[in-house]
Amino acid sequence: MTTSVICTQCGARNLATQQVCRRCKAPLGEEVVTTATVRGTPTSTLLQERWAVLGQGAGQGKERWQAGHDVERRRPVMLQGYACAEGEQEVVRAHAAEYQALRHPALLEVCAVVRGEEGVWVIYDWPPGARLDEWLVTQDVVPLWIALQLFEDLIEGLRAMHGAGFRHGRLEPSRVLICEQMEGRLGASLSGVWLGPDAPSPGGDYRAAGAILLRMLGGDGRAGAIADGLDALKERVSGDARGALRELLEGLLDEDSPGRLDNPRTILEAVARVRALLGAEVMCAVEGGPFVRGSREDDPDARREEMPAASVEVAAFFIDRAPVSAAQFYAFAIATGRKLDPEWFQFNAPRGAGELPVVHVTWREARDYARWAGKRLPTEAEWEKAARGTDGRTYPWGDAPPVPELALYGQNPAPGVCGERPAGRSPYGVEDMAGNVFEWVGDWYEGDYYSQAPPRDPGGPRRGTKKVLRGGSFAHPAFALRCATRGRYAPEERRANHSFRCVWSLREPQPR
Repeated sequence: MTTSVICTQCGARNLATQQVCRRCKAPLGEEVVTTATVRGTPTSTLLQERWAVLGQGAGQGKERWQAGHDVERRRPVMLQGYACAEGEQEVVRAHAAEYQALRHPALLEVCAVVRGEEGVWVIYDWPPGARLDEWLVTQDVVPLWIALQLFEDLIEGLRAMHGAGFRHGRLEPSRVLICEQMEGRLGASLSGVWLGPDAPSPGGDYRAAGAILLRMLGGDGRAGAIADGLDALKERVSGDARGALRELLEGLLDEDSPGRLDNPRTILEAVARVRALLGAEVMCAVEGGPFVRGSREDDPDARREEMPAASVEVAAFFIDRAPVSAAQFYAFAIATGRKLDPEWFQFNAPRGAGELPVVHVTWREARDYARWAGKRLPTEAEWEKAARGTDGRTYPWGDAPPVPELALYGQNPAPGVCGERPAGRSPYGVEDMAGNVFEWVGDWYEGDYYSQAPPRDPGGPRRGTKKVLRGGSFAHPAFALRCATRGRYAPEERRANHSFRCVWSLREPQPR
């Protein structure tokens, strides 16, 4: 029997008698019958000369789930197998083929529906991202805003699925992929469709989505564990927001709840009520892709450290709409037992003016808060893209010079309430990225870093003596409000205008 071997380096198909790849000349693996050798696994079953079935399968009943590899396009896929008799195969295959025509950002695309020796395989595209069950293992805290965004994506996907007459039936975290690019942002897409007879009701899918939301918040997915999820949020989220979240979770998971939620419209309305109460916890999505970082040489305000201007690519992320408030930081200090510098209370009034940005914080205090909140400090590149967008604008609002209606700057004595100057928002809706408070970012400062930084996801130098701040402040002159301006202070220093905001992404860019 003639057999195929797939090169682990370039994906080319070769005869088993060949010792090296016909395309790239890399050594080939051992000969195998009706199997393929694919990067990441020694051998695997090959479906229709294209789809490699990798590793050990998981599933229940007739259903089986396995990772796979598209040897033609050289990219990962997910395979949903359904064991069925010969006479049942055509019915199952036709049902899956109808689902293949359904398109929605929150539903992973079906690449193919194929027959196997034991039944039917549905093959899903598996774009870059992280499987939700594996990702949750690595997370101590999932910010509520992020959990709600991913949950909302799942509900929208289920609504599209149900509207077309399909059911999922076995929705769980392992069936959810957090995609790096879902319409330009981070988002959740689900794989799987009910195959075979006796499809469940839509309500079961929505209850399963509710269990996933609770898992993200720290509960174990049962209705009785709602208190555990809410307890994990008590220091980070206001009581009103927790109350609305309790109603949402009980409506999804508690069979006896008078506010039973069993359709997507009412579920999404309940999510909107929680969002409306989150206040300072709101985050803005920034799409992945390139932007122009730095200043042009003909900019009269530019400094050498801001050059050369170059295209830099960053992965998608979420960023706080506003700097962290004094009230948020004070709650962090109380929850963690952190002793605040005595002067902190002279510059911050958490009980009286808690919505003002926190100031007089060191870089390490900012970093520790971000970790506690389940987030991190932005890189310089992330901060600059969130501020200026992709069109190379000088300021968050465009190229027009600053005026008081756009930013708080000049010789003001203290920060102002964030959001009072909506015309000064960045292209992504982020508030006060020019003026108000000077913001710590994660990077060490290096004057010539831009000339040697990697073109994708730069994480700053590996070491240094000062950390970077961005955006100018209430006390800075106009030139400091430019998106490209780089400030720097020692990480243990604190000033009356030093503040920060946080970001969240699937992966943290590494210094190099």
